[in-house]
Amino acid sequence: MNAGGWRGHGKFSYTVAMVADREGIMRAGRHSAWAAIGAIGFLLADPGALSAAPCDQYDPAAPVRTARITLSSSDSVDEQRDELRSFVATGSLGHVDARLLSSVPRGAVRSFFAGPLVSRHSPNYGEELKGIAVSVTVQPGRRPVSVVIGLRQVCAQYFRNSFLYY
Repeated sequence: MNAGGWRGHGKFSYTVAMVADREGIMRAGRHSAWAAIGAIGFLLADPGALSAAPCDQYDPAAPVRTARITLSSSDSVDEQRDELRSFVATGSLGHVDARLLSSVPRGAVRSFFAGPLVSRHSPNYGEELKGIAVSVTVQPGRRPVSVVIGLRQVCAQYFRNSFLYY
């Protein structure tokens, strides 16, 4: 009997163990090689993943994002219900393009405005949110109203309709 309680011929069992160990090392090496090749491929496919430069919100050629928002009578700010306001948090102060897409009833919108703004009306300890202020003036006597506006902003990170009014 061998030391350690192993049965069988010492030389044969040692050789099998060494071969099995080498195959395990080679298999682990192959897996890590494929992982390295995959990581290099990812970096070559998207070089911006490592060096994501901050978006220049004052450059009109910078990337833009778009969204649609709907204002309704619940966004009224006065008793006459002739002005609707909202603030859409975007994380950017970049240039804003806005289009009136639809209104119900038709022709109810007298004027509208959408522009970048830092909102300081947050309940979270003086938090300042970057985003888009939206204001719509409605024709008298044309209520209740629903207005859909298309927004497009340079360097917008997200579009979150907030409960804040500027």
